Amino acid sequence: MNLVGSLLISALVIFPALSAMRIFKSFKSVTVCSAVLSVVCSLLGILISILSGTPVGSMIVAVDVVAFALCALAGLVKNGIKSKN
Repeated sequence: MNLVGSLLISALVIFPALSAMRIFKSFKSVTVCSAVLSVVCSLLGILISILSGTPVGSMIVAVDVVAFALCALAGLVKNGIKSKN
């Protein structure tokens, strides 16, 4: 159980930062985006968890993973547009 808890905590810390780093390059932008993304993903994860009856921690991490995928896609689009110009 301790291992699962530490994996959840590390995912809650790492995923928002990685997601923000896919879009922004400056430290300030990454920090602000990561904080906002953490709050939004936490609230969405709690809401979805309450509505679906699933564990809260794992649902927040699942929302974080979806947000990471969307940010990675947005980063690819942004860098693709930037490299063409």
